[in-house]
Amino acid sequence: MGRDAKDTVYCSIQMPIAQGRELLELIAKLRASGAHPSLESVFKEARGELEMSIEYVDEMLAGGLGRPK
Repeated sequence: MGRDAKDTVYCSIQMPIAQGRELLELIAKLRASGAHPSLESVFKEARGELEMSIEYVDEMLAGGLGRPK
């Protein structure tokens, strides 16, 4: 599915990490159900963004950002 700037919806949502993990679980269940095949690319992108954000916050909370590995 191509994106046309005239009909593309953008969404940026902030939430606590616990809710982010819960939303990630919900997305996984929705994908697995197969009930919304037209949203597969949206689920995949949302999952990727949530996973990156959760990983970032986990590292930040562990004091790992900015430290040499």
